[in-house]
Amino acid sequence: MAILAIDPGLNNGIAVLDCERRLLLATEIPVIGSGANKRLNLISFADILAQFRVGHAVIEDVAAMPKQGVASMFRFGRAAGAIEGALAALKVPTTFVRPAIWKRDIGAKAKRDEDIRALAIQTWPDQAHRFARKRDHNRAEAALIGLWFLQFSGFREAS
Repeated sequence: MAILAIDPGLNNGIAVLDCERRLLLATEIPVIGSGANKRLNLISFADILAQFRVGHAVIEDVAAMPKQGVASMFRFGRAAGAIEGALAALKVPTTFVRPAIWKRDIGAKAKRDEDIRALAIQTWPDQAHRFARKRDHNRAEAALIGLWFLQFSGFREAS
């Protein structure tokens, strides 16, 4: 069984890990449309869940941030809700974790995207190519959220 970890939003990151903490995938849910009509391609998302036989998901439990624009927060919330709805429709058990919790537990104290990417590269050096670009920080967050889940949540794979 695989674990899916998600840094939600239109600019998202997803990672799939096995129960041995091996990183199987780090990517994004593709976006379709343009401008105000951008949406997540949930068909591609469902294909990933099926391909890796995802048995549990863990999502960063995010909230609105001060000084965010109304339109951008609406788009973010719509994308996050779409992910949650897709997981529920596919009957994937889901856990939520606040950013402060997972970052504290795995030692990702810094909030800078570059520090998160560096920690992911250090954790999975054989997968460094998945985090090579600055914009891959969402993938790195997702991978580290998955690592947190496997190390600290108390999750046990069903026999």
